Amino acid sequence: MHLNVRFSTETELKKIQDFLYEKSGQGVSFTGLVEAMANEVTIVTAVHNIKSNKGSRTAGVDKMKMDKYLQMPKDELILLIQSSFRNYRPKPARREYIEKSNGKKRPLGIPTVLDRIIQECVRIIIEPICEARFYPQSYGFRPYRAQKHAIRGIINVINAGCKSPDQPVWAIEGDIKGCFDNINHRLLLQKLWRIGIHDKRVLKIISQMLKAGYMENDLFHATELGTPQGGILSPLLSNVYLNDFDWYVGRMYMEPHRQCKHKGNDTRRLKWAGVTPKYNYRYADDWVILTSTEKEALRLKRVLTKYFRNRMKLELSQEKTYVTDLRTNGIHFLGFVVKAERKRKTPDPATWTKHLVGKPLPDMERLGKKIKKLLEEVHRIELCQKVNVQAAQIQYVNSVIMGMAQYLQTSICSRAYHAIDRRVNNAALAVWKKLYPKRYNSMQVSLKVLCNLPDRHKGYDSKTFAVWVEGKWFGITYAFITHSHYEPKPFDQKMTPYTVEGRRRYVNYRAKHKSLPCDRPSVNSPNDIAMSAYAKGRMNFEYYMNREYAYSRDKGKCKCCGNAFSPMLQKHCHHVKNKLPLDRINKVPNLVWLCEPCHRMVHNSPIPPELDAKTVGKIMKYREKLKL
Repeated sequence: MHLNVRFSTETELKKIQDFLYEKSGQGVSFTGLVEAMANEVTIVTAVHNIKSNKGSRTAGVDKMKMDKYLQMPKDELILLIQSSFRNYRPKPARREYIEKSNGKKRPLGIPTVLDRIIQECVRIIIEPICEARFYPQSYGFRPYRAQKHAIRGIINVINAGCKSPDQPVWAIEGDIKGCFDNINHRLLLQKLWRIGIHDKRVLKIISQMLKAGYMENDLFHATELGTPQGGILSPLLSNVYLNDFDWYVGRMYMEPHRQCKHKGNDTRRLKWAGVTPKYNYRYADDWVILTSTEKEALRLKRVLTKYFRNRMKLELSQEKTYVTDLRTNGIHFLGFVVKAERKRKTPDPATWTKHLVGKPLPDMERLGKKIKKLLEEVHRIELCQKVNVQAAQIQYVNSVIMGMAQYLQTSICSRAYHAIDRRVNNAALAVWKKLYPKRYNSMQVSLKVLCNLPDRHKGYDSKTFAVWVEGKWFGITYAFITHSHYEPKPFDQKMTPYTVEGRRRYVNYRAKHKSLPCDRPSVNSPNDIAMSAYAKGRMNFEYYMNREYAYSRDKGKCKCCGNAFSPMLQKHCHHVKNKLPLDRINKVPNLVWLCEPCHRMVHNSPIPPELDAKTVGKIMKYREKLKL
């Protein structure tokens, strides 16, 4: 099908994406995609997506940052990107290294900002085509999906077979040697063609991206294999490459190609025919296959070793590809250990059973390495001379603690939370003894009196270490405050951003799984708090602390239009009366949170005629108060 469409709004672009998803699911292939990628609406959407990402501040080999392009006239920027599509010559990526959990370093390629914009334009158009044909139980780098959904799927399969002799209690934990660095470019382009992208211009653009190479220590290195880790398009391309592997295993049992016409599905027919169950789950290059016998697991390992070598041009690491009994060791997957164990006994003997159920537990060995890095950040507090800088480092420590706790909250996590809190508290004790040798005991205060993260700490009497900053206590949080939150059901496969029904289901899912106020990250970055020490005027420490209270009072919504804030809807803390003296201007009643469009309108930006009267009334009210 030739995509001969014109669109002039973001809503129309969304309809095009929905159309691509629907037709791709019916097996349709597409040409004429470049015109949609180079459309002005697609380019503006791509620029908006990239500028809202922190990575936009990072320059490539041309040393140009996103701000440089944002300051260009709009028509000039659009013409620049459209001309780049017509004669695309990507620049090499800038090579950097980041540490992995095992101590090794992962290479990261940072493309130029212009190349990132073009990659995002390509992704916006081809992702719906690919999503329609991806394997359902693939969860890495896909919209609306996360690690917790992969873990919940595994638990569900184990629990569903708890009364069956074929319960899947054996697993193959796969490890591909340098997966992303060894992807074969020719095979990848073939797979893109088979998935429905028949526009040869798009394939040529992607081919040039793959072969752009990288710069390291001012030396150019060509790339004959692999996708550049750090590129916007790379996660999607890696999923395209591994999609055939997903379906190769899935069609053996879990997702058969042929469906029965009579009531019931083909999986049931295979089960009745005596086929050994096989359930595969993948997240990026990490994958697990569950089956019911050790013999079948060992057979699959031999088969897949040959499959990866001959069909995928990749190698399975025989030392790191394990066959595991879930009843003893459990599988190590995405930072969790999944085991098949008996249910915990309750006071009611009628509920006791010998059946095995799946239990997700934090991987304590992996967690221990993360805690060790966290403790290094705690010890950095003693290197800070100014109290505001100490508070900034405490804020960073808190963000790490909350991030670790929220990642683990879908598992049986109480032991992990206790380990984090105990070790952080011991490290903080050593730090406070050095900083305040004579009064460190008096600097242990109740969580509920802290001025930072007030919603999170409300009502908790547990003592923590804190510093006294401008009349307020600013302290370290605890992991245990983050509530455990199990995924009650497997991932809803109809939840996708490329259908009206899929988006509606996602909104309902988010409404049911809305984070508690205590799980919300702070609106203040560590840099905000550190800079408040040097602030002259109203942007002082009181401002940063009180805007946290104002955000909680406003429930994370704009006070004018009522829209909830998100990464796509930028927010501003607005002074209602900006001429008050310093001792009154930063009080909570004088602070309100507004979205970026409403904030501009309060400061005399034109008000669109289609805006509803209620919102206009609130904007005019804040305009009047600015004059007082």
